[in-house]
Amino acid sequence: MDSLTKKTLDVSRSLTYTYYTHPPSRPENPTVLCIHGFPDEAAEWADLATTHLIPAGYGVIAVDCLGYAGTSKPLDPALYAFEHMTKDLAEILDNEKIQKVVSLGHDWGCSFAQRFYNYHPDRVLGLVMINVAYNAPGDKAFDLDAANEMSKKLFGYATQPYWYLFSSEDGYKLLDEHLESCFTVLHGPPESWLDTTCKYDGLKDYLIADKKQQTEPYATEEMMNAFITRFKRDGFAAPTCWYKAIVGGHQNFEAKKVKAMVVEVPSLYIGFDNDKVCRPELINMGIKNGFLPKLTNVKLEGGHWGLLANADKFGKTIVDWLKKEIDVSRADNSRL
Repeated sequence: MDSLTKKTLDVSRSLTYTYYTHPPSRPENPTVLCIHGFPDEAAEWADLATTHLIPAGYGVIAVDCLGYAGTSKPLDPALYAFEHMTKDLAEILDNEKIQKVVSLGHDWGCSFAQRFYNYHPDRVLGLVMINVAYNAPGDKAFDLDAANEMSKKLFGYATQPYWYLFSSEDGYKLLDEHLESCFTVLHGPPESWLDTTCKYDGLKDYLIADKKQQTEPYATEEMMNAFITRFKRDGFAAPTCWYKAIVGGHQNFEAKKVKAMVVEVPSLYIGFDNDKVCRPELINMGIKNGFLPKLTNVKLEGGHWGLLANADKFGKTIVDWLKKEIDVSRADNSRL
C-alpha cells in the first residue's frame, strides 16, 4: 500500500477510521471504494490497487473496516449495524470531496458494499460483488439454523456452521489462542473447508487440536507472519462482532430502512468455482427476483480467496468491466 496515502478520520459517532487513498489520473475518472472482509484489512487490496486500478487511471479508497487494523475496535455488536457503518463510509467520501464511487467488496466487505448502495444509492456509480451473492435487505430476523438447513438442501452440506463459533460470546478467544492454526484453516485447500468451516464443530475441533495444514501458494509465510502479528496486537473480539451483529438481530428489518432494493446501477458479480461457503450459484436468486437488472456475472477459478490466488485474472476482470460499463455509462450521462 506504499503508493497510497494513509489517512484517518474521526466520524460523527466518535469512531476513528483509517483508510488509504490514491486520486484518479483525471478528475472525471471514477474512484473505487474497496471494502475488505473477514479477517482482512485494507492491504487485501494492494495488488488490485497498485497493479490494476491505479495504472488504469482509477482512483482508490481502501478502508480498514470497523474492528480491524488502524480503525476503532468497539465491542458492542450494535455499532456494527450496516445503517451506521454505511454512514461512516459516506462521511469518508465527504472528507475526500467525492460524491460517487464504485462500491466494491469481498466477503463481509461485499455485504457492506451492497448495503452502501442500499442505504446511499445516490453515492454509487456501480456495485462490484466478490464471492457473496446479492442479498436484498430483509424484513425479518436472521435465523442461522434455518440458513444452514437451506444450504444443506441446496448443496448437500451446510455452508455456515462456523458462524456458531464466531457469533458465540467467547468464540474469539479460541481464534486468539491458535492464530497459526486459524491462518492455515482459512487459507488451506478449498476442499478442506468441507471438514472445517462447513462441518458442525469442524472449525472448533481444528483449532482446539491446534492443527496445521499446507496453505495455498498465495498464502506466503510473510502473509502468515503479518496476520499473526496483527491479531496478537488486535485480537478477534472486535472482528467477530460482524457475526454477532447479524445473529443478534442488529441487522434486522433493513427493508424498512434502506432507500433502494433493486440495483439500478451497473453491477458485477465475481464468484469462484471452488468457494465452499459463498457458492456462486446463489447469484441466480438475485437475478431471478429482478434485483440485478444490469448485472455482469463472471465465474473464475479459485476458492474463497480466489481474488488472491487468481489475482491477475481477477484484476483484469475488474478493469475491463469498469471500462465497459462505468466509463461508458458516465460518458453517456455527460451527453444528456
